[in-house]
Amino acid sequence: MKKILVLVLLMIASLNILNAQNDQTNIMTDSTPLPGMRGKPINLPDVSAIGNIVGYTSDNKKDKNRNDLLLNEVETAFQGYVYPDVRADIILAIHKHDEEYESEICEAKINFQNLGYGFSGEAGKIHIDFGKVNKLHTHHLPFTDRPLVLNKFLGEHELAGQGATLKYLIPIFPFYSQIQAGFWKINAHHHAHTETKVRDIDGSTVTVEALIHDDTAFSPADKVYNFRWNSSFNLGNKKELEIGFSGLKGRGAHYEEHKDNVEVAGADITFKWFPSSYEKWTFQNEWIHLKREVPVGKLNRDGFYSFINYRANKYWDYGLRFDYSENAFPKISYERALSAIITKHLTETTYWRFTAKHRNIDGKKVTEGWFQLSFGIGPHSHELE
Repeated sequence: MKKILVLVLLMIASLNILNAQNDQTNIMTDSTPLPGMRGKPINLPDVSAIGNIVGYTSDNKKDKNRNDLLLNEVETAFQGYVYPDVRADIILAIHKHDEEYESEICEAKINFQNLGYGFSGEAGKIHIDFGKVNKLHTHHLPFTDRPLVLNKFLGEHELAGQGATLKYLIPIFPFYSQIQAGFWKINAHHHAHTETKVRDIDGSTVTVEALIHDDTAFSPADKVYNFRWNSSFNLGNKKELEIGFSGLKGRGAHYEEHKDNVEVAGADITFKWFPSSYEKWTFQNEWIHLKREVPVGKLNRDGFYSFINYRANKYWDYGLRFDYSENAFPKISYERALSAIITKHLTETTYWRFTAKHRNIDGKKVTEGWFQLSFGIGPHSHELE
């Protein structure tokens, strides 16, 4: 009996030694994960999902969207490295548009982070790098609604195109400085169709198809070229200054119906101050000039926003934003708005936000209120992603 027990113990000890050797072999043969990837490189992407719930109220009783609390957007992201210094990002979204939900490819791009000699680049469907805000997704914005001037000059959503951009990190300066240029194809603005009755030359009535023009919607379209230069400077004592200049040339949303040539120029400046580990002051400003050439002549329009935000600690942000923008159409219109914004960060990927906004549209005053709850899982939902 003792011999059998000793034999069993020897067999168990031998198995433990073999398992330890196998574990050591696996540790030595496992490759190091690529930068930016979590865990072992098993060819599976990082997956994220983000939801955005928005509530809206207004003292304008004619506003059909007032007093709604709706799921405004769901976004999913699949991200990872396909090669050292080559990253792939596929971001899909479902947006609420009017009374229905529409799915779209927000971005699907490949990012070559190091092409050598200071060059990098991206290709695919991409949010065009114009100014400070257009490149950001909804859940990464520091406010619930996008600034007026971006909505009126670049479109109601992020301006995205299919194409490529080439970037160059300038090595001669003692600070960060980058220039880039890109070319894009952007879909034209779609017009709704309806039927209307008109009188023929013989006096009879005939039914014809008519276009419904949405005179509130505008964005660049067709073949578009953009340029951007941006730099950042360390001012010492936990202060930082960022400046940028952007340019865009192409056609307008209605180029299929009539002459519509567009040039857009922009400048932005941002000052940041970090008094302590969690405190942060941000003063962000952006000005955009639109030059649009249509059959009635040349239109020159301007707009800007100024945003100041104070992050008191890990959880609370307090901000004010002033907007001014003219419209993009022959009959000029002026709009001003002042927004007060409070944000509570529940976690690094989830927050709720309240916004009170007072608008002045050609002398007509409207007061609005917004509630936003943005929640997510995965790295893309993180504000530093």
